[in-house]
Amino acid sequence: MIPNESFNIIIGENNAGKSTLFEAIHLWERCYKGLIQTNKKDFYQVSGTTSRYISYQDLDFLRLAKDEDLFNKSTRAKATISITLTVDGVSFDLGINISSPATIINAFYRIQPVNPADFSGFAKHLAKDGKKLDEAIFIYQTRPVANVSQNEPYLNEGQIKKKIQRGQSHEVLRNKITLKHDSQSKLEESMSKILGKPVIFELPSKSRRAKDEYISLLVKSGGKSLDIHLQGSGFLQVAEIISTIEYIDAPLKLLLVDEPDSHIHCKLQKNLIDHLREIEDNQFFIISHNDQFVTNANDNEVFFLNHESKKTGKLSPIPSSSFDSIKMALGGVIMALEKLNNASHIVFVEGTDDAKYIDQIISRYNTISGNNKTLDHCHFFPLRGKDNILKKLEYNKRTLSGLFNGKSYMAVFDRDFSTDDIDLKLKSDIKNKLGKSSAACYSHNGYCIESSIFSEADCINRLICLLTINDEQKDSVSNYTTEFFNKIKAEIKSVASETYLALKESFKGQKSNRPEFESLEFDDFVRDILSPRFRIQNVMTKSIIRDYVIHMESRIGSSLFLRQDNDPDTVSSNLFLLYIDNINHLETDMTPFLEILKVVASIEIETELA
Repeated sequence: MIPNESFNIIIGENNAGKSTLFEAIHLWERCYKGLIQTNKKDFYQVSGTTSRYISYQDLDFLRLAKDEDLFNKSTRAKATISITLTVDGVSFDLGINISSPATIINAFYRIQPVNPADFSGFAKHLAKDGKKLDEAIFIYQTRPVANVSQNEPYLNEGQIKKKIQRGQSHEVLRNKITLKHDSQSKLEESMSKILGKPVIFELPSKSRRAKDEYISLLVKSGGKSLDIHLQGSGFLQVAEIISTIEYIDAPLKLLLVDEPDSHIHCKLQKNLIDHLREIEDNQFFIISHNDQFVTNANDNEVFFLNHESKKTGKLSPIPSSSFDSIKMALGGVIMALEKLNNASHIVFVEGTDDAKYIDQIISRYNTISGNNKTLDHCHFFPLRGKDNILKKLEYNKRTLSGLFNGKSYMAVFDRDFSTDDIDLKLKSDIKNKLGKSSAACYSHNGYCIESSIFSEADCINRLICLLTINDEQKDSVSNYTTEFFNKIKAEIKSVASETYLALKESFKGQKSNRPEFESLEFDDFVRDILSPRFRIQNVMTKSIIRDYVIHMESRIGSSLFLRQDNDPDTVSSNLFLLYIDNINHLETDMTPFLEILKVVASIEIETELA
């Protein structure tokens, strides 16, 4: 991992190893101190057959059941943990080899510097300023805290530091605050700024330390003075982080913050981030599962840890281009990254409705067939329209490939005004853009996905009869549908009709940002859908679908479904979802979706029925 020098946010799926990174840093610190001589100015010169030792029992801050767990192997082994420190522009690679004895279990580990020269150089560099090695770097950790003990005893400085280093600093919250009388105003200023209201700590006198067993610490906020353990979880979480930062004084400070946003209201999270950025001489490593916290990060500050990055042995920050595109397309960054990570197929769609519709189709298929097909292997990535689709696909595929290996890519999109030739050419170009990892490329059988239910007149007629609950009107419904289709066919043949002019105007609006239409004229599209037979679904725009519904309702004398308005998007979506909900026969009603079921969910209905 090559971290940002000041601010690092680590996100990732559960059990990916985020907390293990913190444990590794703590382990390095323990080994580092084990190599320091008693004069605190030099390191032990160990190499070859000589070693220093650390006790297995002293590593109780690690999640180990036995000493061999440190190596993630069933046999005795050697591990190397390395941290590079940069001081005054000079870098020192302080790697440490760790091994366990072959015959004695759960007793001790041997430690040796990987490169003794770097350790010596680091010691000499610090000696110039008279700094001691054990005080040069301080690694401390805070964890989520919802409450603190009502009774906290007075502890000495060594006990307090040990608690902080072991991630138990919330147990010494009162000690951290009361021991820093001189910096009380600074702590109060920081707390007030983050919480957005005045905060005053009423500290016990210094003389109480020699007399009292427990610390009495009051907080005045909003006119009332209450003991600190009666404060809310958000206050305590902020106080835990800020008091730890204020307490420690060391040239090099690493603060490990585990889920700092877990008890903090979203309004305060940005305040906390902004404040942490202002603190100098601290390098922050933060584990977070909160999108509000993560999306406020800057370039090269967010790291996504998954099993693939562990395999490569390299954890790099998410490039700002990847971060922004995922945020824009999918909203919540953390959840989106986890879903993308777990999916084997990434399906590019034009909008979020496409994913919702396909999920509904699969769900209805399962209800009728009794099967349990899922889309767990797929994650839908909306492109926000089909304009410049090849550029969008190339950019987003490159972005995602930089984060995830081994993914298969699909593209599902509307035909709009594409002729058969243009549709086939575009699919071929898309497959080339997606590369060898492309699983499939599918365009809906119609102007848009909602139009596909008009590809079979019998299917839409059955739906209308179901909605009107009047079998006696079956023939009338069929006639009305045929009448409407013939009307549309006649109007697109007439260059003076409102339908022709409206479609031509819509075509003109799309052509400006659809490179595949560069050589296409509107009349070419009209000729394509009229020959060899008229394909009504290819001209059923959402506006024409709305007109069909209103026409049908007028002819049968009743509404097909309740709605608040006749907006084309609303009407076409409602009709489409009603169609899906009323599918009863796979071999007939599911006909408009046979291909999309096969492409996206690997369902072949004809094969299964046979």
